[in-house]
Amino acid sequence: MRTAYAAAPLALALRATVGKDLWTFGSGFYTGPVNNAHITKATWSVVPPSVPRGATAQDADDQPWVALWLGLQHTSGDSNSCLYQPILNWSPDQTAENCPAGPDEWCVAASTYTPHGQTTQAYIPVPKGTQLDFEGMLQPQSVVRAEDDQVHQIVTMDGKVVSKETVDLDAKLLYLYSGNECYTGSGACGTLEAYNWENITVHLSAEDERFPRTLNLFKGTKSPGFTTPDGGRTWHADTVTIPKDSWINPQVA
Repeated sequence: MRTAYAAAPLALALRATVGKDLWTFGSGFYTGPVNNAHITKATWSVVPPSVPRGATAQDADDQPWVALWLGLQHTSGDSNSCLYQPILNWSPDQTAENCPAGPDEWCVAASTYTPHGQTTQAYIPVPKGTQLDFEGMLQPQSVVRAEDDQVHQIVTMDGKVVSKETVDLDAKLLYLYSGNECYTGSGACGTLEAYNWENITVHLSAEDERFPRTLNLFKGTKSPGFTTPDGGRTWHADTVTIPKDSWINPQVA
């Protein structure tokens, strides 16, 4: 998959624009520990929105695609740092992205951006209307945890593991952030409806009472914020609401 990752205002540029290929980025958030702590585990869930409306392509061999992700990284987007995250992907031509889904469905997979290229597991279709959530309350679940110098990703749907990946940890995880990503291809990605990242729980290596102050919501994103049940080592947010994004007239973000 050709995905590039970015999350303004973090000034990410993990893949340069080449020729007519354009990547643009929409709403999102980021957060992370500041008190000499790092992230050891994060869990979250998502109900995918309807697939984008109004996507266009002038060249059948250069289709646009949209990716939604929530990931963990040591830096604020350095291309020399790994970004670990399960990813949702959609294209008007799903086969072009090796996604065995219908035109009104997303695909999901464990995935990692590395300085040496993208590692993505086989895509799994997410049936239209399927709810995704942690611990099988809704479906599927996403878990990313770091231990023994490795990062483990797990994605579950309907209580079953559908995708997982284990890769080496390049450095301590300090950032959790989201992205709405559009590769314009030969056309435009259209309009993506609002959706929520839900049941976000972040486990830290040490207590950090300043963690909720690092939450940065941009381009209309909203959230009631994070709370802790244990004095600052574990932080939980019920929801982060990502507003509608539109890429009708694409330009480089």
